[in-house]
Amino acid sequence: MLFPIWGELQDYAVHGPAGRDLLPLVNLVDKHGMDAILAAVNHLTDEAQAHVTVSTAHKVKGREWPSARIADDFQSPPGSDQQDDSGHPIPRPIDDVEARLAYVAVTRTRTRLDIGGLAWIDQHPGGMQTTAASPLP
Repeated sequence: MLFPIWGELQDYAVHGPAGRDLLPLVNLVDKHGMDAILAAVNHLTDEAQAHVTVSTAHKVKGREWPSARIADDFQSPPGSDQQDDSGHPIPRPIDDVEARLAYVAVTRTRTRLDIGGLAWIDQHPGGMQTTAASPLP
């Protein structure tokens, strides 16, 4: 889809059914301007020489690094209308698609993982589930 003027793209990013994916980029351009963004892109280092690689969890499948840090992209599910014994809202279940994506993200490191944006998982009732291995016959 092409937008003849910037305002139409801004409107689509905010209100369009599929525009939400564009909103971070639109906000970046609105905040910093195209000249600053192009200057930053022109100063990027080739990944082979870089000390840090920033990527989405979708793009890291099949790749590996010595260490990995999880950003705040993985949000805790919102609370439900139900409450626990302490009166706190019980979180909704973790979405299966998000769980699989989080699994990909946390398994990209060889030696060190900074759980960062997934730290909430330890307090989520569904985050403590483990499957016991069956003993071998």
